[in-house]
Amino acid sequence: MTKLLTGAALILAAIALPVSAHAQYEEPDTGRVLMLGAGAYAVTNPYESAKDDVELGALPLFLFQQGRVKIDLSGLSWRAFQAGPVQLEARISPRIPLVDPDDTELFDGLDRDVGVDAGLRLTAHRGAFSANAEYLIDISDQSGGQSVDLNMAWSTAPTERLELEVSAGVVWSDEDLSTWLYGLTTEEAVMARAYEFGVTPGAPSGGVWTPHFGVQARYRVSERVLLIGGVEADLYNSDITDSPLMADDSSTGVFIGIMRRF
Repeated sequence: MTKLLTGAALILAAIALPVSAHAQYEEPDTGRVLMLGAGAYAVTNPYESAKDDVELGALPLFLFQQGRVKIDLSGLSWRAFQAGPVQLEARISPRIPLVDPDDTELFDGLDRDVGVDAGLRLTAHRGAFSANAEYLIDISDQSGGQSVDLNMAWSTAPTERLELEVSAGVVWSDEDLSTWLYGLTTEEAVMARAYEFGVTPGAPSGGVWTPHFGVQARYRVSERVLLIGGVEADLYNSDITDSPLMADDSSTGVFIGIMRRF
């Protein structure tokens, strides 16, 4: 979930429909998928002196896939290689903070703007199980950092229309990205002490690991309309919570949306 910071990965998990779900929405002549919609989210704010304990918002939803190319809220993917259940994708992905330190009393004015990452994602499927590993590096000069996200998921279809997916994983963020997400550089430390990973005495070196867990649901209302939703949580260890920027040892997000095929 730290891909987008406190809550947005559940949105990506919900709209990133599995290949089997894509197939039922494909146009038979072109193999094209085009879906548009909107969604709303509620995300807990884990920062110290948060103005609101829960941040509310809305996002547009979209999905376009044809051939090797897929574009959705998680970014642009190009399938570079596929062999049976294994595929490798090149990725360009936005990093969208749903909450940031600017949403606090103490750190008002400390913005975390939208960034852009690039990298690779390796995915494998076996029956109801899937696993993926994604490497991303900032190319927008926002955090200057990089991350590795390891994730496993299990999906089931209790009814013909309803699909559920349970996922668990862990994200490694390097020192630069960890500081951008959870810390304060010396230049930013005005109202509190600096906490720059790998630099400030007492701040860990080598990056940090953040476990995340989630449940996503997709319900086919009709041949063209899909309801999606999910709940996901991040867990923060003491390497993160020792930062003066952080107040909580976890954050949770809830999302619901609707999409229609065109």
